[in-house]
Amino acid sequence: MKGSVTTSDTVIGSLCREVDGIRYRCRQLLAAMARCEDSGLFCRLRNELRQLHERRDELLHSAKEWQSLGAKDSLSIEFLVEISSRPLVYN
Repeated sequence: MKGSVTTSDTVIGSLCREVDGIRYRCRQLLAAMARCEDSGLFCRLRNELRQLHERRDELLHSAKEWQSLGAKDSLSIEFLVEISSRPLVYN
């Protein structure tokens, strides 16, 4: 088909982008929490932030497990471990 672009993606690449998306969403949530005046909304935002931290921890755990098993694409896995280990929010 003319004009269509196809890209292949690796699972590791997709997970790296997910970690980056988590980091971006955490910044948004913290900004919203700083402005929030509704206690119910604040609790929902805090819960979402907690869930994002848990998901990041799951990704880090999986990456370290793949690393210990000697997975084939070690450089990509090392990168995933690195970005998953970084703090989600910088002050």
